[in-house]
Amino acid sequence: MKKFPKAGLLIVTLVIPALIFTLLKLFGTNHYDLPYFVAERDGGGSIAVQNGDTVFHQVSADCGVFGGVNLDGRLTVVSRMPSKCGEPCDRAVDEIARIAALKAGIPELQVLLIATDTVRRGEWQSVKADSVTIADCFSKELTDAAKGSDAMNGRAGQIVLIDRNRQVRGFYKAGDGEGTDRLMAEIKILDYEKKNEK
Repeated sequence: MKKFPKAGLLIVTLVIPALIFTLLKLFGTNHYDLPYFVAERDGGGSIAVQNGDTVFHQVSADCGVFGGVNLDGRLTVVSRMPSKCGEPCDRAVDEIARIAALKAGIPELQVLLIATDTVRRGEWQSVKADSVTIADCFSKELTDAAKGSDAMNGRAGQIVLIDRNRQVRGFYKAGDGEGTDRLMAEIKILDYEKKNEK
């Protein structure tokens, strides 16, 4: 007679949680929304709103360094590499190589490296540009949004993630393993969202 309460307790503590987990796994969907950066501004400097939603800035392909680079429908990682920054740049290039390795599973990923010098080639496009910052290719709003951050100052490690609609989805510091891990995870999230669109 004492075996039945023990069996019931065992079922409650082991089988029911496993059943709940299985049901959530089969019928649930995880959603992780990446934020948008750089709101569009109207002529008066106010944030532009359309149908009750904020309008976010689209990166212009007219900037010289983006000439010949198709931003539409592609996930684009843009990084600036200043000349002669030594070991920090070497670390940043190693991290960019890690990011570029995602191209094997995400063919629409492109990595664009803006540099003033020749940079070790990897699985990325390298554009030579003198005295250009990433902010020069975006907008005043982008510069204001990232003012004071490592993403937009002149050091190695300015990295920006641009989605398929040419909208900025993140700022990162290259050469920082945790920042690169976060960037890679967010690239995978954007890829997952695209593959699971209905």
